Amino acid sequence: MTELIICIVIAFIIALIAVGVMSHQMRPVAQKHEASQYTTSEDVKISVQEDRYLRTEVSTQKFEKQQNK
Repeated sequence: MTELIICIVIAFIIALIAVGVMSHQMRPVAQKHEASQYTTSEDVKISVQEDRYLRTEVSTQKFEKQQNK
């Protein structure tokens, strides 16, 4: 039982070290308000433009006619 606890603690310490290294390598970035500010026309090259039809949702409703008396 103590061996299991020791293994879990060692794994947790290794995970903390890995996450610490990854978070240290991250660079801060200012938030942008529009999608066009993230990319330029040279960054994205679209070679094929097509739309894919996925599905149509149809809802029907039955109206009863009023009978005039």
